[in-house]
Formats: sequence, structure tokens, C-alpha cells
Amino acid sequence: MRTAATILDFQHVTKKFGKTIAVNDVTFQVKEGEVYGLLGPNGAGKTTVIKSIVGHLRPSSGSITISSYDLQKEFADAIDFVGAVVEYPMHYEYMSGYQNLKLTANMYPEVTKARIEEVIELVGLQGRIDEPVRKYSLGMRQRLALAQSILNYPQLLILDEPMNGLDPLGMRDLRNLLRSLAANGMSILVSSHILEEMELMCDRIGIMSHGYMIAERNMDEIHHAQTPVYLVRVNDPEEALKLLSEEYGEQLHAKEAVGGRIEVETTLISASQINRILIKAGIEVQEIHEKKQSLEELYLQLTGGAEIE
Repeated sequence: MRTAATILDFQHVTKKFGKTIAVNDVTFQVKEGEVYGLLGPNGAGKTTVIKSIVGHLRPSSGSITISSYDLQKEFADAIDFVGAVVEYPMHYEYMSGYQNLKLTANMYPEVTKARIEEVIELVGLQGRIDEPVRKYSLGMRQRLALAQSILNYPQLLILDEPMNGLDPLGMRDLRNLLRSLAANGMSILVSSHILEEMELMCDRIGIMSHGYMIAERNMDEIHHAQTPVYLVRVNDPEEALKLLSEEYGEQLHAKEAVGGRIEVETTLISASQINRILIKAGIEVQEIHEKKQSLEELYLQLTGGAEIE
């Protein structure tokens, strides 16, 4: 099985503004074909990281490599592999969406008219692409900016708050599009304050706080990192708790939850064993499933509930 190549290598980067350290010795990588989510409270340094990657800021120390090109020493070669939407999308408002796309396409000889039509369909702007951008909603402007950023088939796509202005359907469509782009080999670095969408969208996440990278996790690790917790809906929660306590004592932690359910935390027995024990004792088991840790729970645990950017 081929190991995925490293497309973005962000190594020991520090960025200072005078005496203020905005990013402090941060290291992470984005692999080929993965969606990497960057999270952090206000002032964590996330935006500084993104601006450093796209060349808006120069790191005080450390290195940034994109597709094996050193961003500081070989900027033109490195940035040629990047598509990005950073901060508020800017367009020529008196021009149509198509004309804005055409202007971007003129920068890339390899981008054909067929490619322009393809990205218009990908981002769902077919019905409005010939209207002036001044008539676009914020969500439509986000879609147009995304279309411009992927015109030249970038290896690395960087999106800063791409969900802004999108309704739930638009969020779902964007999520599906990004997953599709990643499945075809594109690497994606995305920041968003919408944790539920990040959980559904990302393969890995990095959490920043006060300029440091304080945690990095695979999404599978987040869901399975803790002792298994089973939610069990029964007809007699009190009797079920008593039975499990008598059977296993301190080796199993069980408590009553809402809606006629009990919550059982244990590595000792599985869901199927809990089910058999309760049924054998004459307790009706209506539902049983493992409770997964969410990205939100991990974020709150690590940052103390600081407001996310």
C-alpha cells in the first residue's frame, strides 16, 4: 500500500509581531488526499498560520514546504501548487461570476473553457453565473471564490471559514465537494468555527491555543480514544443499575441518563454482553449503542471552552 505523500510540511514555525508571539514553534503536516481541519479560540494563531502558508506573512523562524518546494526560497514554484480562499472573498462586483472566473483562468494557460464550466457545476452556480457579482449573497460569493481557487487543479487547497453565509444545504454540498476533491488526491487545509461540520468533513484536526499547537488527532482517534460508554434504554433503569452494580461492582461505572436510559462506562464487557445480562434478568432492553466522543467535547476539554474563531 502506497504511503500518502506530504504536500504541506509546516515545521517549527514561529511568528513574532514585535514582542508578541502569535505562533510559537508550530509543526504539522497535510498529506495527499486528506482534509485537515485547523481549530482554535480567538487569538490562537490559526489565521497567522494560514497567512504564512499563502505568503501574506513571513515566518520569524521555521520552514514551510509545499510539494517539496521551500516557500521562502522557492515561492513562485511552491505557491503554484496552492489554491486558497482567505478572509472575505474579493471580486469585481460589476462583472458577472463567469467573467470573474475567466479573469482567473487567464492566469493559467492549462485552464480550458471546459474546465471553467466544470467548476461552475461543481460549486453549484450554474443558474446564476452570468449575473453581476453585486447581486450575489455571501454564500454565492463563497462558492465563486472556491471555483476560482480550484480552477488550476491545485495540490493544496486552503479555505478559511468557507461555511460563512451557507445554509445547511449549502454546507452539506460544500462538505461533499471537499470530500470528493480529497478522494481525487487534493490536499485540503480548512478552518471553520462550525465544529459539527468539521467533524463530518475532516480526516485529521489540529487544535491551537495561545500560539501553540496543543493537540492533533485523527477523527477515528477522537471517536474511540476513551473508555467505551454504552447508552442503554431499558424499561426499568433503577433495576438495571442495581443488577450491573451487584454483578461488577467498581469494575464498571453506571449511572442513570435521560429518557429511561442508563449510561455504562466499561472496558470489561461489550454491548452484547450487557444486553444478554439484562435480558436474562428479565429487564427489557429497547436500545443499546456505544456513545462516541465528539469533536466539540474534545475541543471544550482542551481549550476550557474558549470561544472558537
